Amino acid sequence: MSVNRKKTMNRKEFVTVSASGLVGFGLGSCTSAGVRKKKTGGADAKYRTLGKTGLKVSTVGFGASRTEDPSVIRRITGLGINIIDTGRMYSEGRNEELIGKVIRDIRKDIIIQSKFFRKYLTDTDQILQSIDDSLTALGTDYIDIMLKQSAITTDELLAPPVLEAITRAKEVGKIRFSGFSTHENQAMMIREAVKSGFYDVVLVAYNHAGNYTHSVSKDYLEWDQAELEREIANAARAGMGVIAMKTCSGGPYKYPGEEKASYVSGLRKILENTNISSVVPAMASFAQVDENVQAMG
Repeated sequence: MSVNRKKTMNRKEFVTVSASGLVGFGLGSCTSAGVRKKKTGGADAKYRTLGKTGLKVSTVGFGASRTEDPSVIRRITGLGINIIDTGRMYSEGRNEELIGKVIRDIRKDIIIQSKFFRKYLTDTDQILQSIDDSLTALGTDYIDIMLKQSAITTDELLAPPVLEAITRAKEVGKIRFSGFSTHENQAMMIREAVKSGFYDVVLVAYNHAGNYTHSVSKDYLEWDQAELEREIANAARAGMGVIAMKTCSGGPYKYPGEEKASYVSGLRKILENTNISSVVPAMASFAQVDENVQAMG
């Protein structure tokens, strides 16, 4: 993995500038009160099993971190997307609150994946309080998948307070499954997680390009694609569910015979790896939603 300070405009920034007026408008509307299978790009929404959890997740999930409009969330549920990725760190908890209000009547149909802060490594009670805060914000009595945010080292991944808090939250039914997200040293983090046998799910930075530029820090990050794909395959064989993030940050992709590269083809390329159960690109507008769901076809 290498890091530098190269500044680029990534897809999130580009679409925010070019499509900011589209949020909540035109291209269609969600009329269903709940999640339903719908034709997306000529085919029904597709689902895969998330490792040993048994959860059936849509192959394209919803990265909610940049979402401020409830109509966008209603639209994704109407198109068959059933997994929503959020976290306490997004808009200081307001992202969870927004999601909770929108899905209140369809909670049983939605798989919620949230996160507690990476900095919470040394205090079990602090982690448990964060989980309670997420439950309150989301208006639910359980979270399907709770992730430790951004594991970079083995010490972070397997910190005793983290493992204790997750275990206790599972025992009382506050969370169903646990996992971690990883943006750097992904292959090593997945390898160590498989060895430990503790985690159910990994949310991993992975795309067709093998690199991305962070939308906040602007750090350029890259990895050994072959090594990462080996560890993803090992995780899948061990029963760990694998979800990909930073999926559009590698840029558009062009299949042979296509006239031009696209982000839809980029998502489809990732989903050719059957060890990936779902991709969760961040979406903030109808334009982004209607584009990305085509990858499920």
